[in-house]
Amino acid sequence: MKLASFKFAFGISLLFFNAFAFAEGWTVATRITSVGQYGANSTFFTTEADVSQCGNKKKLFFLTSDATEPDKFYSTLLMAYASGKRMKVYLHDPVVCGSENAQKINIANYFYVFD
Repeated sequence: MKLASFKFAFGISLLFFNAFAFAEGWTVATRITSVGQYGANSTFFTTEADVSQCGNKKKLFFLTSDATEPDKFYSTLLMAYASGKRMKVYLHDPVVCGSENAQKINIANYFYVFD
């Protein structure tokens, strides 16, 4: 009986672990639908596809202090927005939901544009 209880508990813990393990990774390729600024240190953008795990599935933001070269990420967002190109960004754990239920990009150094 103890072995069955252990297997059940182990199985449940794997389900929870897998749910959290999939939170980190590349977003789907999506078009950028807006780019904006919150004060001097925070940039937000919205996407065509639902990529966020927060309340507003299409809104993300990053702090310039979290990127080694935030001007490159910001200019890439603007270029993708202006050209209509699709973009992917990498969402690191932990998931942090900021104002307006936007998801924070914890390290704004992993992205690419294509199409």
